[in-house]
Amino acid sequence: SISWQRSAPMLSLSAETIDLANQKQSAILIDPPSKVSGCCFDVTECPAVRFGEPSVPSSHQKEVIDGITVFVPTDFPDDKPMVIRTRNLFGFRQLVLDGWKLV
Repeated sequence: SISWQRSAPMLSLSAETIDLANQKQSAILIDPPSKVSGCCFDVTECPAVRFGEPSVPSSHQKEVIDGITVFVPTDFPDDKPMVIRTRNLFGFRQLVLDGWKLV
């Protein structure tokens, strides 16, 4: 795995995400986005975000953001700012990617 630095920090972590990652002592993994195609459209769905490491390390690049290791898919867009946040759903805290554009 290669560690690299973007020229502009387009991906950031909310304070709650940093706290939760430190509590869990775990890296954050962004799954590769899946593309959905129809007769007249192509849409790239928002990727899932979770704790852990990639099962195929060559498909991700390793970044360190605010002291937290984040595994980012190699084809992840870096043209717009996005934030990994936490969301409470039925009493469980999960990670979500805020700022993703479907097209």
